[in-house]
Amino acid sequence: MISQSKSILFLCFLLGPQMVFAQASSAKEGDAVEIKANVDSTSKNTNFSKNPTGFQKEINLEQSNTRYTSLPDVLSREAGVRVRQFGGLGSYSTLSLRGTNPNQSKIYWNGVPINNSLGGEINLADLPFDNLEKIEIYKSGTPAGFSGSAIGGSINLVSKIKIEKPITRVNLMGGSFKTAKATVTHMDQFTSGSYFVQALHETSDQNFAYLNNKGTVLFNTYDDTIDERKNAQFRKTGFTGNLSFVLDKTKINFLNDYIHRKQGLPGPGNRQTSSVGRVFSKLSSALTTETNEFLFTNLTLETKTYGNFAKDDLFDPKSEFSFGTPNAFTKTNQYGFQISPTLYLLEYHQILRASIQTEQEFFTRYEKRANHETERKEPKKRRDTQSFTFQDEIRLFSNRLFLVPQVRFERYTGRFGKDETSVRNQLLDPLSDVFYVRQNFTNPSFGIKLVWIKKENLEFGSLANLSKDFRIPSFLELFGERGSIVGNTKLRPEQSRNGDVGFYLHTKPNSQWKIQSDVSYFQKRIYDMILFLPNSQFTLRPENVDQAFIRGVETNHNLIWNKGIKFNFNYTYQDARNYSESPALNGKYLPLRSKSQGSALLAFFNETSEFGIEYQYIGANFRDRTNEYLGYLPARQFWNLYIQYSAYKNKETGNELILGFEVRNLTDKRVEDLVGYPLPGRSYYVTGSYRF
Repeated sequence: MISQSKSILFLCFLLGPQMVFAQASSAKEGDAVEIKANVDSTSKNTNFSKNPTGFQKEINLEQSNTRYTSLPDVLSREAGVRVRQFGGLGSYSTLSLRGTNPNQSKIYWNGVPINNSLGGEINLADLPFDNLEKIEIYKSGTPAGFSGSAIGGSINLVSKIKIEKPITRVNLMGGSFKTAKATVTHMDQFTSGSYFVQALHETSDQNFAYLNNKGTVLFNTYDDTIDERKNAQFRKTGFTGNLSFVLDKTKINFLNDYIHRKQGLPGPGNRQTSSVGRVFSKLSSALTTETNEFLFTNLTLETKTYGNFAKDDLFDPKSEFSFGTPNAFTKTNQYGFQISPTLYLLEYHQILRASIQTEQEFFTRYEKRANHETERKEPKKRRDTQSFTFQDEIRLFSNRLFLVPQVRFERYTGRFGKDETSVRNQLLDPLSDVFYVRQNFTNPSFGIKLVWIKKENLEFGSLANLSKDFRIPSFLELFGERGSIVGNTKLRPEQSRNGDVGFYLHTKPNSQWKIQSDVSYFQKRIYDMILFLPNSQFTLRPENVDQAFIRGVETNHNLIWNKGIKFNFNYTYQDARNYSESPALNGKYLPLRSKSQGSALLAFFNETSEFGIEYQYIGANFRDRTNEYLGYLPARQFWNLYIQYSAYKNKETGNELILGFEVRNLTDKRVEDLVGYPLPGRSYYVTGSYRF
């Protein structure tokens, strides 16, 4: 938690130079412009303009059209971002920001929240990627216009909507482990609008070689063998259809994304499964509008109406993962509406933003026998959410100083029907048919941005933020899971006090060079973290026993020389400690948090080709809360190489053929990201992309 004295000193440090700016500023006021933090000044990112004081990053995915890459690959290269994978391509992957847990970060699709209330965390492999235009990373919390609170930060996946000219692109890709992917994309314009459609199919066996230690990590290495990964295959099909048009003063977007995945679940390396599988399908739909000059000139109105529908089938006919009724079928439905007015009072140097959101989420699970017939239907779970956010953006000294106070009010109501087969429920709550859990929150935040130098090709400034955030307990923590987890409806939400401060530099010394850099210090004090404790010989019960203190420094540097060099460097140093009530955990490092993590890219390019070298470093860490030696994971380094060649290009029509080849994990490192789940060694991929 940041002390009051530190906060006052911190604000004085930022506000001190304002007298200098006030005296040096010209009497002539410049035109009001949207000054965006941590993005290129030419970016038209409206979401960033709503959050001018936050540390944020925009990842343009234009180059991903011609390389075999994935969402975990792209995110793992960013400072402050840690991706954990249960294997190779297509495996279960989670994301954490600035040392927090995966379920403490929020993920959005075009501003629509997609975190589910069952466990809270998101599997990155279940999210869209090939149809995205860009990824937005918000490290200083949840920006205005987005619902929900986030201890770690937020990620927003932005679909391709705006079309400049008609394009049809066919991508064919393939590589190691019988991996293949094909996408067909078409986008076009019509009177006052445009549309985008894409079809995708991807398949891979992921039968890579790995070191099987037979479960004897230190005591016996003589039985170690090199085995082949089994039952890790996946098949993925996707379809996207987006429509955008303008009606009078209103921009309207219809967004639809469908994903269907069939995959094997291989289990730990020393006891692989043979028949466990999963079939997952998800449909996300949204209707968004933006109306300028709504009712009067200075008012803009945005709305979102959305629905997320997911089905998940688990097959375990030989009870390799579980006992009793091994199979399961789950269904999640999520509906929501959000309205966000913005009032521009530029003559008073202010922009007022508000957001009102309501959402309902329903979760149903069926326990299935080995033949997949229904054994039992669990009580339906439901969560209702209402939130209201108000933000005031104050601009002073000719847009040199930004002050952004914000407050967010949220109300959650969880409902859970009685489990008629539970003896505990029948004895303790004989008259209750439905259990309710109601919780209300008020979360304030404050941000400040100071532009020290502002010229045509140079901007240097400082950013700082303070906030209070929380994570609501998940359905699994509140209501449990039959046979393994006992629910606890008395759980308190996890809460945090967050702060960050740093500097950024955007400059174009001349027409050939472009430089973007930033460095920031961040600090998080997290209270009431939920830990699953043994409740009996066979069950666990969640309790609020953990506390954490996370602090660190992160930096990003991007340099482009238009004559043929591109350089990118990201680095994070963090110290993440557990301050639990449990003596065995107090003072220990949080699991899977490396002190040092970094990545770099050096690429050489010309009009027809590009050659690049990628480097990634992940420092040593522990894979368990008690920091046992058996859970120690040494530091690892990965090298990737890629080359792209434009075999054909017609400048008049825009038609082009791009061929590519890349090698991943060049030094063939055989490591594990999580206990028992190895990552693939050296692999090769070829790509071909034809645009017409």
